[in-house]
Amino acid sequence: MNKAGRIITVIPSRLGSNRIPMKGMRLLAGKTLVEHTIDKVKSSRHLGQSIYINSDSPLWGQLAARNGVSFYQRSPELATSSSMIDDYLYDFMCAVPADYLAVVTPTSPLLKAEELDAAWEQYACGDADTLISAEEIQTHCFLDRKDINFSRVGKLPRSQDLTPVVALNFSIAIYDCKKFMSNYESLGWAVFTGKLDFYILSGYSAIDIDEEKDFSLAELAMRQISDKEQFPKRYSDLVQHLVDNSINTKN
Repeated sequence: MNKAGRIITVIPSRLGSNRIPMKGMRLLAGKTLVEHTIDKVKSSRHLGQSIYINSDSPLWGQLAARNGVSFYQRSPELATSSSMIDDYLYDFMCAVPADYLAVVTPTSPLLKAEELDAAWEQYACGDADTLISAEEIQTHCFLDRKDINFSRVGKLPRSQDLTPVVALNFSIAIYDCKKFMSNYESLGWAVFTGKLDFYILSGYSAIDIDEEKDFSLAELAMRQISDKEQFPKRYSDLVQHLVDNSINTKN
């Protein structure tokens, strides 16, 4: 690997939320969102050495102690709905020195430990300064009513032929602390410091809890995973004989 040094993992958390109050303390399958994240980070081969919950509320300190991880209490002005991630990560890097900082958000409770490791390995073996997780959206996309990954002039291209749009979800982000801090001190921002790379998530791992409906989706997904509940494939009686006889219906 090209990169080596001290790695610290931070789980940022706030009690307040514009959409879902105390979201990180909300139970999902019997555990808080943050505890699901702690478990995954602890199981990681690369990111589990030094884990911090970063919050302004001492209640998170109690949860950190209960789960055997460290707690960093940031100032209240760095924990409001208007607080910028650049500011509180810079604050943390100044207080807790490290070579690299991995930020794992608790709103992606189905993220796997092996995906955390794969994200770090992709970062460590590459030349990017910043890596951020994302989801690829391979469909016809518009921004401000303007086509961005296809041309609406002419015949409609097949979705499978389109260049995917990369939509950031920030389930995990990895930063070179020295470069992040230098960028912040010189420019006042740092989340997109230097050369960027993206770690692509898909399936259940890409579920991001922002709204109430997302909890229901995550509960169903987690139930299927934990109970190994399988949903059998069923077809209309009009085509069941095709399935039973393995008849190829592809064009």
